[in-house]
Amino acid sequence: MTVSSIHITEEARHLCFARNFLEERVPRLSKAKRIRLGIAAPFILREMARMMLEPSGTLIRRYQIPSAVIREAFMDNPAHKANVQRSVASVVQLCRELRILNRKNAWLWKRLGVGA
Repeated sequence: MTVSSIHITEEARHLCFARNFLEERVPRLSKAKRIRLGIAAPFILREMARMMLEPSGTLIRRYQIPSAVIREAFMDNPAHKANVQRSVASVVQLCRELRILNRKNAWLWKRLGVGA
């Protein structure tokens, strides 16, 4: 087995565990906790997507990447924004299924760039 296939298998196991964990526990949360989760989750998801799909501040400083380049590549780039949404789509769908993402908080998810 190659390192890549081992890594992919481990990631699939992590995702399966996370899905089962959330499917079991989220429905048992109180209404207040589900509301808080629906507000916190898009912030967490946005930050995780940023960490995975954008260069870190350390990297930007080390290679002296101009702010205008970062802005053009990531902040003002519709293709990057679409890529972020594609990357988090399965998590967003799970949040819909668990009613963490709902009609009342969908505007926040959309505003943060992680919900359609």
